[in-house]
Amino acid sequence: MRLCRFKVGGKERFGIYSEGEIRGIKGNLFSPGKETGKTYREDEVEFLPPTQPTKIACIGFNFMKHRDELKDIATDEPTITLLAANSVTGHNRDILLPEISKKVDHEAELGVVIGKRGYRIEKPKEHILGYTIVNDVTARDIEHEMVQWSPSKSFPGFCPVGPCINTELDARNLRIQCRVNDEVRQDSRTGGMIYSPEECVRFVSKFMILERGDLIATGTVPGIGRLEDGDVVEVEIDGIGVLRNFMKKE
Repeated sequence: MRLCRFKVGGKERFGIYSEGEIRGIKGNLFSPGKETGKTYREDEVEFLPPTQPTKIACIGFNFMKHRDELKDIATDEPTITLLAANSVTGHNRDILLPEISKKVDHEAELGVVIGKRGYRIEKPKEHILGYTIVNDVTARDIEHEMVQWSPSKSFPGFCPVGPCINTELDARNLRIQCRVNDEVRQDSRTGGMIYSPEECVRFVSKFMILERGDLIATGTVPGIGRLEDGDVVEVEIDGIGVLRNFMKKE
């Protein structure tokens, strides 16, 4: 089931997503109810981030080829970077390029949404609600300047998520593609991960309590690249859909 959160007529609603339309449901993402019988066209709703995390944990260097792209700052083991919760934005929303950065990059990633609170989790599948798309937008020049990487990724809107959460997805070998103005920049598969999504959950939960709705971005595939004013950036993952955003000057 592909669940989404959206706004129509000024009211927040939940639905089952398919390209082109959304079928309204009662309840919420964690306890979806029956369909309401109402159907909405995709172009008549405002997509909201499908989850409202208390924290976003980004796994770094989870693909060997991406490590090679950033040899000057890469570590032997995957890293964890925490993002500000209000960096999250939704599908079809603008992303503002901050004035203090001269080099902003896209990073296409598979996101894991936590469905059950846990700490030092031993059975990750029991704690995963489903999977979504994340574009881990990064001010690369700031990342290189600072020991801590959170500032480079925590600008408002730098963590677009969506358009939905697939709760029935086999995430072992999904295709991940990023396009900028229809040019393919990143194209790889989740089978190239060093840590699987389940292992990412286990790894992050060693250090912090994961709350329901929290988001883990499992690391970007190779091919990161620059984003400029006016760019349209799309991240597509098998079984989830396309996450689209528009780059604008601050």
